[in-house]
Amino acid sequence: MYKKIVVGYDGSDRARKAVDQAADLATAVGAQLNVVTAVSKKNKIHEIGESTDKQYLSDVEIARDRLVDVAADMNHLDVRVTATPGAPAQVLVDEAARIDADLILVGNRHVQGLSSVLGSVAEGVAQKAPCAVLIAKTA
Repeated sequence: MYKKIVVGYDGSDRARKAVDQAADLATAVGAQLNVVTAVSKKNKIHEIGESTDKQYLSDVEIARDRLVDVAADMNHLDVRVTATPGAPAQVLVDEAARIDADLILVGNRHVQGLSSVLGSVAEGVAQKAPCAVLIAKTA
């Protein structure tokens, strides 16, 4: 069955629904859940805080912190988080290949037409995935 599941998260409500569905599936089958986010390839540095509390964090560090917060809600699971620069579909496919995932779960977009229903990320993942792909209804 599924031992490693990859799901993407971009901070949106729809992405959170996909993460929640992936967590439910991972719980049901006892799988490891890998929550992944793609960030800009530029990976800018941001100044956060004031004077003595000032920190400098990259886009990857900020995204990873956001994923850690999401994973904290799932303390009953084996959850791994990854933030990587690149295009979302490619980042999901690459992470699935890197960890030898059994499944990538992606959300859909609910608009007219087949490729619009899937969305460009889901369509890109479905075309290049090294494993099974589940498209979850998130709209």
